[in-house]
Amino acid sequence: MGEVIRKLQPDRTIHLQGFDHLGASAAVCGAGPDRFTVKGSFQDAADFAVVVLYDADDFFDHPRVRYLPDFDFSGVVLEFDLHYEGLMPLNCRKFPTIDWPYLDIQPPEGDPVRVRLSDHAVVVSDPDQPATAEFQILDNGLEGYDRLTLWYLNMAFDYVVPGKVSTDYAFFAGTPGTVHAITVADRTYVYVEQEGDSSAAVAAALTAAVNAGAGDPDVTASIGQDPWIVHLRARRGDGTVTAVSASGSVAEQLHHINAETACRDLAAQINGGGYAAAEAPFSLQAEAVGTVLRIRTVEGGYDANFLTMYAVWKNERLRTLAEEAPFSGGTSTENFHVRLDFQALGAPQIRRMWLTLAPRLANAGDYAGAEWKAEFTNWSATGPEQTLRLRVALPEGVKIEPTDGRCEYSGAWAAESGFFPGGLAQVAQGTGAEARVRYRCDSPHELWVWTRLGAQQGSAGVEIDGLPAGTFSAHLEPEEEVLTRRRLASSLPAGQHTVRLASAEPMPFCFAGLEAVVAGDPPDPLPAQTWMTPALDYSTDHAYKLPPARILWNLGQLGCAGELNEYIGIFWWNRRRRAGGLLAETAVDFGGAFAPGDQVFVKIGTQTLGKTVLQQESPERIARHFALIVNSTMVGVWARTEGARLVLRARSAAPAYKFLVEAWLEAAPGSTGSVSGGGWIQGGTMGTWEVDPDAPLALNPGARAWHADLYALCAGTGRAVTTAFSMELVEPPAAFAARYPDGTPVTTDMGFGGLRSTHCAFGSAMLAFQKKAFLEVADLMASAGLTPRLQMGEFTWWYFTNYSPENPDGGMAYYDDETLAAAAAALGRSLHVFRSPEDDPGVNGGADSLFLRNRLRDYAAALAAEVTGAYPSAEIEILFPYDVNHPEPAGIHRVGGPLNRFVNLPAEWTSKAQSPFHRFKIEALDFSAWSRNLDLCRQTMEFAAGLDWPRESIRAMIAVFRGGAPWKKEAALARQLGYGAVSLWAFDHVCIYGLCLWETGFGKASSQG
Repeated sequence: MGEVIRKLQPDRTIHLQGFDHLGASAAVCGAGPDRFTVKGSFQDAADFAVVVLYDADDFFDHPRVRYLPDFDFSGVVLEFDLHYEGLMPLNCRKFPTIDWPYLDIQPPEGDPVRVRLSDHAVVVSDPDQPATAEFQILDNGLEGYDRLTLWYLNMAFDYVVPGKVSTDYAFFAGTPGTVHAITVADRTYVYVEQEGDSSAAVAAALTAAVNAGAGDPDVTASIGQDPWIVHLRARRGDGTVTAVSASGSVAEQLHHINAETACRDLAAQINGGGYAAAEAPFSLQAEAVGTVLRIRTVEGGYDANFLTMYAVWKNERLRTLAEEAPFSGGTSTENFHVRLDFQALGAPQIRRMWLTLAPRLANAGDYAGAEWKAEFTNWSATGPEQTLRLRVALPEGVKIEPTDGRCEYSGAWAAESGFFPGGLAQVAQGTGAEARVRYRCDSPHELWVWTRLGAQQGSAGVEIDGLPAGTFSAHLEPEEEVLTRRRLASSLPAGQHTVRLASAEPMPFCFAGLEAVVAGDPPDPLPAQTWMTPALDYSTDHAYKLPPARILWNLGQLGCAGELNEYIGIFWWNRRRRAGGLLAETAVDFGGAFAPGDQVFVKIGTQTLGKTVLQQESPERIARHFALIVNSTMVGVWARTEGARLVLRARSAAPAYKFLVEAWLEAAPGSTGSVSGGGWIQGGTMGTWEVDPDAPLALNPGARAWHADLYALCAGTGRAVTTAFSMELVEPPAAFAARYPDGTPVTTDMGFGGLRSTHCAFGSAMLAFQKKAFLEVADLMASAGLTPRLQMGEFTWWYFTNYSPENPDGGMAYYDDETLAAAAAALGRSLHVFRSPEDDPGVNGGADSLFLRNRLRDYAAALAAEVTGAYPSAEIEILFPYDVNHPEPAGIHRVGGPLNRFVNLPAEWTSKAQSPFHRFKIEALDFSAWSRNLDLCRQTMEFAAGLDWPRESIRAMIAVFRGGAPWKKEAALARQLGYGAVSLWAFDHVCIYGLCLWETGFGKASSQG
């Protein structure tokens, strides 16, 4: 038997569910038995990526190695080390608008389970660092009852000078011999008035007496505002009091207060703050170092840098040097060890579980976009071996598809095509519809039904060999529909059996096949062959969602060891920028004169933020207060101030980022403060995520990481790879588009998310972009140790016209501005308007069509020269679609025509010696998959064989994406004609339909020789 595969094995069971918005990217790479990494980039605050750790209903693997649905996680413990960069950290205390703190678990039945991962994690290295801030407290001659307030959110740390710090005594001369005195504590300083003394002389003598020598230990003396006044001031900052008096006055208490005293008191208040009760995002600690108040967050984290404290003072005598103290230095660098005991978590049965990765919040601004990664190492799933081990359906079993003659139907059934085994299912249309299946299996076995599960799916009564076997329900909530298998019987003996399925309710019941399963570990890989290998399309789920290790394992199990042809696709590989778009915002205005005791509130969505006014504060300060709270705590909006206006701005234009803002004042007596404005934050638009030709790199971070991993793995096993680009892009800049004579760009509906693909023109902008992309892929290949091999996939003028009686200005797509200008220069006149692929290419003596053909030729030659100039050993392949370039319209879609054939096949390409290419690949997907016309398929193969190319340098791309395509006979023809290799289009359909690539003989795949 082959290798054992187990639940939660990264290189066998993990996949990317996807990511949000076309501007984002993500990929699972570096997957092994004990590790994997997810890399990518986000460009919008609402972007996220979902990584599925386990899905019992395996959609991806070929049925030969596709594990059977297994929900049992009793006794299973998962442990791993985790490190995030550029993502919302596991332990962040921000509100999760996206599920980034959780492992989400969906049991086979019942409510989902959410596990906060940080509750099951310990720090193993690089703990998060706290953020710090500081205030410098100034004593500009503070006096009693001066006030300094530091604000953290709506927590006030308030210091009031508790009493008099200084006092004045007036002395008046009059009678010589009068004793004038000042008493400080138990010390009395006297001066006996002399003949001729003035009041000023008396005051000066007493001042000198207090200050004599080292001076009084408790006070300092100076002349006051008038020369006969002695000003006494407490000289220390220890907070104690000293009694003072003067002749003719009552005793007073002077408080020993200065900036250091205030600093110490405020530090104590901060250290005793009730942060939990205030639901503050971070607790604070402080220390007083002289007059510097140093504050730090207790917890670490990059978002601690979002905090800013501010100061308000009664007057300039006691204040801080700066009005605000922003925090800095906080980091989120922790490496966690996570341990998840599924039994203890209350999830012993699991159908699906996943993690969500989300972008880090921006600090008081719009999210600017960033690269990120999540590294999972020391990955280990432990538990009973029989529980961990995943089983597959071995070849000894029997699989009966709905079209098999062993299936008999009665009642109302409807055929439905889709991603079913074999591509077809039968769907019961009401109660009583029956399917009866007779089969023989020579081994003891389990019985499984292939079906569709979903909220609107019905049930069927089951009868096996005439005995009732219960009712099977295909009802599944709350997720979308799932095409999968479910077990009907766990143990049946070898021999003949009859199974009857009877629809038990009006809702549809999908019968996609029956399988007698002999379960076990995956079988040994099939004998390796290098001649026929499925191609990859990075646009499809079976490529960009899977770690390359899982793809290559499937190919190895199928014995497909040949060169891998990978089309980089049109969706997910390129870097993008936002074109247009708008983030919604609203504003709250503050005015008037706010008074102590005012209570000001701003409510955003369901969260109410407050401001208690302790002393006079300006409307500008009130607005700034709320901006600081919003930016410290909230995740859906951020704030800025424009004078006394608070502007609240949504972080994204996604529908979830819509908030109602309300603001009001509960006024104290005498207040004239006012609050107005608010309303809905709504109406934002995402804009268009268009291809960014100006980005330094063409591949986005997810695609780049995925391809680097794929190339390294292929190089490690000696497998060659050819990566293909086409002339199609989704949302390129407008200048890239090929255009019809009426100026309309060539776009086609992709049937995915409302996206449309644009066929691009052979112009300088597209050429510069493709040179960058081709070289970048060549760099990745060479760095992995591969010979760079790149394909120009369907580098042709667009095949179809937009001309119609309703659109008489339409025609073929040769009329972008650059091509028109080049034609005018080359021909000395305007380019002829071609209306149809059936137009005569010989018009104007063939000059116009020859111009178009040579423009294509020169474009391809320049691109090839760019690659081979950088990598002389690089090999370039051209993929030529024969169907749409057939000499006359053919096939069920009547594709082709003489004009297409002429302009899209430069004469130089018909000979290897004259072309810039190393290999010629032929395809005719329409003739094969749609027309299913073997005569046209044979023409295709013989056309390529008739070119002046060595047969070994010719390849074939053969369609397998629709049931009934004659792909086995096409492959056999290619083999007979001596082609160098065959690529099957594509890997996803090989897996979904469970194609048997290992069969041999003419009329079959001929993959074994």
